[in-house]
Amino acid sequence: MNPESPGVDVRGLDPWGLRRVERLLAALDGVTSVKIVPDGAGGIDEVHVLAGPDLGPKQIVRNIESALLAEFGLQIDHRKISVARVTGPDIAATDESEPEAVPEPAQGRFQLEPFQMERKAGQRAVARVTLIDGEKKVTGVADGPDFAKSRLEITGVALLNALEEALEGRVTLSLEGVTRVDAVGRGMVVAVVYASAGRKSMSLAGIAKISDSPEEAAIEACLHATNRWIGAK
Repeated sequence: MNPESPGVDVRGLDPWGLRRVERLLAALDGVTSVKIVPDGAGGIDEVHVLAGPDLGPKQIVRNIESALLAEFGLQIDHRKISVARVTGPDIAATDESEPEAVPEPAQGRFQLEPFQMERKAGQRAVARVTLIDGEKKVTGVADGPDFAKSRLEITGVALLNALEEALEGRVTLSLEGVTRVDAVGRGMVVAVVYASAGRKSMSLAGIAKISDSPEEAAIEACLHATNRWIGAK
């Protein structure tokens, strides 16, 4: 196995660790079936996914990375994940490293101003996240208890509120969950967002490394989750 891209050790999960991972990944939106190839030393060498046409391969790969990290604390190199998409009577195989035509991403369309966190009496906090879209500026606001977990939630909700306003109600976004995880010596934030527009809805996962603050990483994780989906709206 390539020493620069080590396999994911699943030996500590349970005697059927690979089956647990396969069941988790098979439950993700857009995934039809999953096959994991072990590396012979208790780790994951390859992940092969058959997917439907609704999500792009890169989004599916990001969802797989986020799900593994959130559920098992496992991090896998995206180059180990291959996605074959069923687009009709034929199957289109797409590797994550291949370029893909995608809509304009939310991060490219919107600019973020530094978020604000205001502490209130009674151990309450208010988060404000402002997006700039050309000459238009919108601010999302959310409040909640002033403790670490809640501050992640309210910054994520404030960002989603700002996105909804910026998109003039064409989409509905809600935060299903956000959490901080520590893996391979790094702190990260994983967010899961429920998105709907018309008859189409799905859960989206995003992840961001903690650089300046966990709250800022929560905002970036929510943007990561909604990036491609919002870009198409």
